[in-house]
Amino acid sequence: MQRIFILVSIAVMSVVSQHMKAQTTAGQATDSMRRQNLKAVTVTGNKPFIVMKADKVVVNVSESPVAAGSDAAQVLTNAPGVVEQSSGNFELRGKKVIVLIDGKDSRLSGEELKEWLSAMPSNTIDRIELIANPPARYDARGAAVINIISARSKNFGTNGVFTAGLGSGRYGRYNGGLGLNYRDKQINIYGNYDYQYNKQYYDLYSNRTLAENAAIVERTSDVRTRNNHSLKAGLDYDINRNSSFGVLLKGMLNYRDRDVFTRSVKEAAGADSFSTVNTMGKARILNPSVNIYYKTKLDTSGKQLTLNADYFRYNKTWKDDLVTHFYDPAGMQTGTPYLLMNNSPADNEIRSIAADYSQPLGKGQLEAGLKATLTTTDNDINWLQQLEKQWVTDEGKTNHFIYDENIYAAYATYSRSIKKFDLQAGLRAEQTYTKGRSLTLNQVNKRDQFNLFPSLSVMYNHSQKHQYGFSYRKSIDRYSFDVVNPFITYVSQYQYNQGNPNIRPSIGHSFEVSYVYNNELFISVNYQRFTDVPAAIFRKDTGNVVISTEVNLSSADAVNASITWSKSLLDNKWTSTNSAMLTYAKYNEPGRDNLDNALTGAFVKTNNIFTIAKGLSAELSAYYFSSFVFGVYKYRPRYAVSAGISKSILKNAGKLTLNVSDLFNTLSTDYNIASFGVTSYNENKIESRFVRLIFSYKFGNLKVKAARSRTSAIEDQQYRMGGN
Repeated sequence: MQRIFILVSIAVMSVVSQHMKAQTTAGQATDSMRRQNLKAVTVTGNKPFIVMKADKVVVNVSESPVAAGSDAAQVLTNAPGVVEQSSGNFELRGKKVIVLIDGKDSRLSGEELKEWLSAMPSNTIDRIELIANPPARYDARGAAVINIISARSKNFGTNGVFTAGLGSGRYGRYNGGLGLNYRDKQINIYGNYDYQYNKQYYDLYSNRTLAENAAIVERTSDVRTRNNHSLKAGLDYDINRNSSFGVLLKGMLNYRDRDVFTRSVKEAAGADSFSTVNTMGKARILNPSVNIYYKTKLDTSGKQLTLNADYFRYNKTWKDDLVTHFYDPAGMQTGTPYLLMNNSPADNEIRSIAADYSQPLGKGQLEAGLKATLTTTDNDINWLQQLEKQWVTDEGKTNHFIYDENIYAAYATYSRSIKKFDLQAGLRAEQTYTKGRSLTLNQVNKRDQFNLFPSLSVMYNHSQKHQYGFSYRKSIDRYSFDVVNPFITYVSQYQYNQGNPNIRPSIGHSFEVSYVYNNELFISVNYQRFTDVPAAIFRKDTGNVVISTEVNLSSADAVNASITWSKSLLDNKWTSTNSAMLTYAKYNEPGRDNLDNALTGAFVKTNNIFTIAKGLSAELSAYYFSSFVFGVYKYRPRYAVSAGISKSILKNAGKLTLNVSDLFNTLSTDYNIASFGVTSYNENKIESRFVRLIFSYKFGNLKVKAARSRTSAIEDQQYRMGGN
């Protein structure tokens, strides 16, 4: 299949090259076939905050006073129907999601995805698209899509935006940025630079039972200082009325320092001994990306071809110095300090090329495409131990792991309207080759897998106010790259992680029925079935150490019922958007200790924007998540309230915003773990209450001209580069 893909790609490029020459003097093509769209509800101000459609929900971030001065991670948690189950893992209406940035996916996971989103200022975001039932052109991974679209000026002439902000939690923080744009009828040149400084605390607590009268209690205080730089530069050029091309360069350069203190107490029937660990850590993350595209209308009937080539790199330097001291029950230090150094760089790359084609076909529309995504992750974990004042390699913790994954995909989607029905059917084929190499263990694991992923969507437009829908999608849940590393990775004195090179991706089937009333009320019920589902487990090892890993379970079931209501009230002076969801998820694995269990959970979120006077608005938002059980985790309730107010100044060219996130400082992730004899109680309090004052100023030509939006080919892959 790889050879066929390459030959087809070469043929397509040849046709395009000839066509570009022929298109230079071509006239403007006729508009493509009109497709039926449901009217979207406009709920506030000059630009709606929430736009509800049958196929997606759009959140216009700039209309939210609470979002000002925050980051992409915080903005996501306030989006309707979005839930952060754990750090860096988001769900939309109970479905696992792909988080895209301008159609590109970082393939980061967990904490590293959260750090990446946290480095993205909210003022660089134009809108967020929430797509619960994505068509076949999206990668088969995940049952839903969240696409964060960067802000782009839509004005002719030269214009720009300046942003500056100050804030405080336990520590101070500040940000600033400048965006410039030049646009005329044929060319658009744009760029921006943004900087964020913040300092944030993490308070972590765990109490792990070892035996009937013994436990290990750990308390960790972690303070992290971040300096985040974000840059973007791009050019779009219209060759003629039919064809255009462009290039987009983006990058982030992030520095993170951390100062960590952990106290571990071994509690027993008698006196307690304990140890302390001081960790000083530095990390530098550089991730540049490049996108080049070409788009053309092939004839006057509506045939269109788009080509994208992408490159993404995630380069990380990581260094920790750890000093462990040991104490007897009387508090007297025993032995000599245990000195460790962790120097673990990572260098990950994604290369992608894609061709997307569309044309009218009969009374409908055909879309088809080819895509190749080649990924290499290189993680070199180096641990040094000081022995007799000499640093020597700690062979038990050091390992080097390289993972290659090549995905070749083809898709086709056909959509048409028949009287009151909108129909869409799609099929995606993916051939995946993987190769994991542990250079330390001299171990190689290969896999070759082919899958077909059908999708179907039917919408019945009963009237202007009533629409009924049904959808089905088959998807795949691929593991993050660190999961397949077979080596045991050191986390702390009492905890290790171990990969599973034999873990398999999970296949999911999602069925959903929905109802839309007057484009302001959306109700859905979905059922999901997963096979070979990966699950986290914890098991005891020698010396009171707990090892966490992931295994495949036979299956899992999930049922979610959600309702979202968005309405303008009091003569459009109050816009209220409210979401509620009931969710039930259960592993099916009889005989697996503490895995075959479940509990129905509830989630409620409200967002309210008030127009107080001309140019003056306020926002109040809150959410609540009830207790929830899934596998070995039992989460306790959590909730938060945020508020903000903004005022237009300087003849509406400027805006001043004051907001407070997590007003009552209640947000904490608390949970219990029960797995193979390991029982623990955990509290993770990450600083979440911040006060921010933000000023923004627009200058230059402010006459609005609609801009062409585009995304690139890596919309599916980057989330999985986590692991440290």
